Amino acid sequence: MRVLRNGVGLAVCALLVLHTAEARELSIAKVTDKVACVFTSACAVVVTDTTGYYSLFGNGGHGRLLTRTYPGAPGSQAAGLTGYSFNLDMMGSMALGMPNCVAKLTLDTGPLAPLRYEDGKTADLFVVDGSGVGIASASQNGGKTTITFARSICPGSKTAGQSLYFGFAARNAPVPGKATVTGSLQGAAEVAVRVPKH
Repeated sequence: MRVLRNGVGLAVCALLVLHTAEARELSIAKVTDKVACVFTSACAVVVTDTTGYYSLFGNGGHGRLLTRTYPGAPGSQAAGLTGYSFNLDMMGSMALGMPNCVAKLTLDTGPLAPLRYEDGKTADLFVVDGSGVGIASASQNGGKTTITFARSICPGSKTAGQSLYFGFAARNAPVPGKATVTGSLQGAAEVAVRVPKH
């Protein structure tokens, strides 16, 4: 009887591990630059910016990841939260052969705080519409959030190498961390970033 109970317990544990290991799809809201109004009634946030640099295999120069954080003001929907925005570009990089572009970005964010953005729908992430790259999908596995771009961000001209602003809100304040950019051809690179403490 004891062996049977242990066997059932192991099976249940295995199912729980499999369940927690599954990636969860995140909802994305398209916004304009008025997204600041979610974080303060004045519609203008006070930001802290930091920049990290990375190199992908097969490219010269470097890409850049801007992290922008700002507090949710009292009285706003995001009161008590921190806003996180990111902009990833490849304008400082050049292809030495076939261009190795950025296909996705993975951040160790921990839990996100869904908010009602401009369309009135609650979403996990926001993306500033109109800058041409777009997000194909976003998912979270454990505390890691992966953003897959609709069009890879490639070395070259300003148009080809520029991403859009995208971000989220979280309950915790920012701390230094590392993100991973994944190449469209091969390889990945780490880049300094600020993410929610968790």
